[in-house]
Amino acid sequence: MFIGINIYIDSRKVDYDYMISNSRLYISFKINHNKKRLNIHYDDNIYDNFKVETGEYKDKDGYLEIDLAKNNLNFFEFSLKANFKYYVKLVYDQVNHNYSKEELIKRLQSLYDLNKEDEVLDRIKVLKELKDNSLDDKFLYYEIDKLINDILINNPYYERLMSKMDDYDVLNIITSNLSSNKPYSITQEEFDKLVVAAKTHNYALENLWRLAMNYDGLGYDFSKIEEYIVETKDVYYLQEYISAIYQKNMDYLVDLIIKTQDNEYVKKVLDNEFIDRDLSSEQKDKLKSIIK
Repeated sequence: MFIGINIYIDSRKVDYDYMISNSRLYISFKINHNKKRLNIHYDDNIYDNFKVETGEYKDKDGYLEIDLAKNNLNFFEFSLKANFKYYVKLVYDQVNHNYSKEELIKRLQSLYDLNKEDEVLDRIKVLKELKDNSLDDKFLYYEIDKLINDILINNPYYERLMSKMDDYDVLNIITSNLSSNKPYSITQEEFDKLVVAAKTHNYALENLWRLAMNYDGLGYDFSKIEEYIVETKDVYYLQEYISAIYQKNMDYLVDLIIKTQDNEYVKKVLDNEFIDRDLSSEQKDKLKSIIK
């Protein structure tokens, strides 16, 4: 129903009830006996003020995990508030996933229920006037893109919301997807600002890897991402980057690794079987040559 909220009990997705009071969303659900673990994830880029209504449990960075074996719970309720970025995220998801007209109307209706803004209601009215298959014909990409732009993007409401977004907000919208068919069209300078935003916040390596995944093969310079990954000496994320990114610059990465002059780090790189697959014999020899 609401985007960016996922609830699981023992790895099974939970259907929930909800109510809205004073622009606050209340979500509740029953918990059957003999269950082991409750996991709640909400997108803390588009929701604020998370609060558990049925106990003293604390979330962290959009996650809450509860051991049900140690907590006798048969009912759970929490509440939160959607912020202005909800609509921006909704539009980004629509552009990349092309939800049906009916699904898009449901998503917009959920937002209207939360914020009661007339601009959202106007978008719903325009969508309802479209012919039923306007957003569903997979062969009419240009027409669909134009419709989405005309209905969701090219209006003062969207422009006003985007003007409030900072680089980290934009980064979080992009990296909420592992990869995107149509990431934001940005300049290299704007891309580099997103790299800086990632580096100065939590989960920097994860966000930089996801940023690279979203823009892989689109002609952007990834050198600042590669420099930071090597600088951290985190072999796991180096492995993930090398394994997943098509446009990686292996020569540059090898030179960066050598410049660290860190024997243990170089050994870990050479011992990693996933990295090894992408190293040429010459690159391996260069790395081995600095080990003392």
